[in-house]
Amino acid sequence: MSENRVVYFVKRPSAMVAPDAFEVRREPMPASGQTDAVLVESLYASVDPYMRGRMADRKSYTAPFEVGQPMTGGMVGRVLESSTEGVSPGAWVFGMWPWAEYALVPARSLRVLDPHLPPTTALHVLGLTGLTAYIGLTKFGRPQAGEQLVVSAAAGAVGSLVGQIGRLMGLKVAGIAGSDEKCRWLQENLQFDTAFNYRAENFSRTLADHLKNDGVDIYFDNVGGPVTDAVMSLLNPHARIVVCGQIALYNLDYGLEERPRFSDLLISRAQASGFIVAEHQSEFPEALETLGRWYGEGLLVAEETITNGFDHLIEAFIGLFHGQNRGKAIVRIK
Repeated sequence: MSENRVVYFVKRPSAMVAPDAFEVRREPMPASGQTDAVLVESLYASVDPYMRGRMADRKSYTAPFEVGQPMTGGMVGRVLESSTEGVSPGAWVFGMWPWAEYALVPARSLRVLDPHLPPTTALHVLGLTGLTAYIGLTKFGRPQAGEQLVVSAAAGAVGSLVGQIGRLMGLKVAGIAGSDEKCRWLQENLQFDTAFNYRAENFSRTLADHLKNDGVDIYFDNVGGPVTDAVMSLLNPHARIVVCGQIALYNLDYGLEERPRFSDLLISRAQASGFIVAEHQSEFPEALETLGRWYGEGLLVAEETITNGFDHLIEAFIGLFHGQNRGKAIVRIK
């Protein structure tokens, strides 16, 4: 353990993110011995669409990544050295730290994981992904049994959980995904009522024909762009739109003329709410208790697309924007 590899963010992309935005550097091992920090070996890394938004230097809900600094994200690892009570060597932990094989992490920022659960659940169903799905749907979607829910990026980490949670709450659930295979998976494995391939010819017409009777009561939007345009005209009066992500726009250098249009909101008197899950931490315990119970009872499927090896971290991240994952995209560092 004399050397450490770290992924640095070195170039702001102007369009689709590419490998030249990153650089892998070899560095000395982090110095341990600090009383308020622990040395952690990284074992799993979460790669998420929001990271692309932080690569742009423009107004957003959080500060952009700094060029020349390590990439950071949700990580799971094992504690190697610690002098902090409650965080013992050998413990599995979750936290936010650099894309690195080893990291020195403030002990107060870590969550010690339940050894009886798969450690990767901290990166999806029992972590921020699950919290985003649950709080976004329940608090901002305000679901009522029998309503029609439409979820974009439905085969992704958040979307796949939103649809399942909606089904457990008695909603009719329609998913939108990027391939026929993903649409079959949504219906056969996650029990979505129906699913639509946005890459198919006449997608908008097919969606409208299927939903013309029920309309859309709740739209959980992870995508933006043309997919959202297709849903907007189908909104029922007083529908709720939960704006969680806009992955279709993250790799575009778009101007004001390409931002969302709101005429359909006026017609339907719908309410659109953007939300950031980190601003709702008081609701985390109840949400995690419910998610944990459902997961333990086998009512939630937590799909993982795992890429093996530190060397493939950058590749796995870029793959998000080409639809290469189903469920949560995770890199197994070692």
